[in-house]
Amino acid sequence: MPRLGSLLLKSAGALLLAFIALSVIATVVGIVLSVVATVVTLAMLAVVVLAAVGLVSLLRDDGGGDGLETEYGRDGARSTDVREERLRSQYVDGELSEAEFERELDRLLEDGNGRTDGLDARRSRDSTTDRTRLWDR
Repeated sequence: MPRLGSLLLKSAGALLLAFIALSVIATVVGIVLSVVATVVTLAMLAVVVLAAVGLVSLLRDDGGGDGLETEYGRDGARSTDVREERLRSQYVDGELSEAEFERELDRLLEDGNGRTDGLDARRSRDSTTDRTRLWDR
């Protein structure tokens, strides 16, 4: 009989050890799942906040702008200050002579539509030649 008692004691100890090991494993798995659930919840909350911020920015200022209103006006024309700054930087960089700078600055200040890239002059020449071709027909 003494063997039976030690055998029962050993098996009870093994069961207790197995129970403790399974409890530790279950606790670790629970902690990992809790962390994953928290991360997923925070990610979903971030998406909702970003969507709300995007919606507010779209609804603000008459349907929202394209983000270029600091450099462009509502009609798409560049603001005078930005063009003036571009002229100054071109003059400082040596891309414009002093006479060109003065001429472009005067043109800009007169009508607010100064030409800094020469495209407007080419367009007006092209439209003049197109008109001449139409008259010749």
